[in-house]
Amino acid sequence: MEIFHCYEFLLMKKFQEDSLLWDELKAETWVNLKTFLGAFQDRILKSKVEGNDSVESDTDVSRYKKISADLWFLAVTLEKSPHRLLAFLNSELRQESENVVQIPGQTVLARYLSHYNFVEMHLDSIFKYGETATLPKELFRCRNVRVLSLKYNNLEWIPPDVGRLSCLERLSLTNNRLQNKSIPHTLTFCRRLKELYLDNNLLDALPGFLLGMPQLNTVHRHGNHNYFKATFMWYHTDVNDRVLHVFDEVQKRRKPTNGYNAESLLFLAATALISSNINFFEPGLLPNTLQEYMADIYPRFSICDHCHAAVAYSSSGYRVFTFKNPYLGNTCVPFQHWACSRDCAEAIEIPAHQEQMRAAERMDEEYDHYIQEIQNEDMSVPSRGICSLL
Repeated sequence: MEIFHCYEFLLMKKFQEDSLLWDELKAETWVNLKTFLGAFQDRILKSKVEGNDSVESDTDVSRYKKISADLWFLAVTLEKSPHRLLAFLNSELRQESENVVQIPGQTVLARYLSHYNFVEMHLDSIFKYGETATLPKELFRCRNVRVLSLKYNNLEWIPPDVGRLSCLERLSLTNNRLQNKSIPHTLTFCRRLKELYLDNNLLDALPGFLLGMPQLNTVHRHGNHNYFKATFMWYHTDVNDRVLHVFDEVQKRRKPTNGYNAESLLFLAATALISSNINFFEPGLLPNTLQEYMADIYPRFSICDHCHAAVAYSSSGYRVFTFKNPYLGNTCVPFQHWACSRDCAEAIEIPAHQEQMRAAERMDEEYDHYIQEIQNEDMSVPSRGICSLL
């Protein structure tokens, strides 16, 4: 079972950023590389034992000092996954010797991922504090991935490409900065997703489209920002209060114009496909270039949770709160939906409110029945008074 680790990701990311290091590393044989690295570590240890912090400043030592100190993930990769890295390097060198033309724009990370059949990705804490946390799209080209962990990354949004992971079963997004609109509707394309972990983010409710994923049997969402305060105030309100007309802040400041900007046929076709709610990432359904284009423009839309219409993100719409009682073993869980019109908003809220009331009535009946059984048991127990003891 192939597992892609965080240190491998950091190493490939460094290779992409530093082409000189990548070329130098390919020029070394792996035997020499491991020998030089081990020799340098021995020198460091020896200098500390002798009380001398200085080391020789020859070319090889200075080079591998950088690898040992700054590029710790290279040392870890050599220790944990030497054969995998060696096989990839040999493949790269063989293709260069045979003058194999690389796919234009293909990164080192993409080639490394395509070289193996990864089924798990453990990519926790791959971004430094203050670094822009942007997940590369190459990660979502591994269609056989069943487990994806992205904890402690300060992520503010998840790329729509997550919908490509048709085999995904467990997704861990705990301890990030995700809000309701940070999680794309394309997650519904992951038909095998069973476990979703959203603890310690900035959610005030779960995304409404999760209700359309019946295969989900575990959802964790505790420790989110203002989770109870911002949402449960709507629990006892009626439909007029649970359906909120919202305007985008950018739209509020936008000046009215009389001009009309015609959209391209490609954009209109992609919008129609997104609104159709089909899995446009399904292999063979659409050309790859069109899939890429749709993934790029997807964040520009809000998707209606009722009719699935793709509406420009800056357009006004309706925010709807519903409550599922119970949901995956929890007494009551709030959901937040987005609707493109008042009719769609009411079509979401009214049935959900009715179901909530019926569920509450059933729970009240079960509780009354439980209390009645307890009382009957107490009445059937013989009295322990003085007369019964004589």
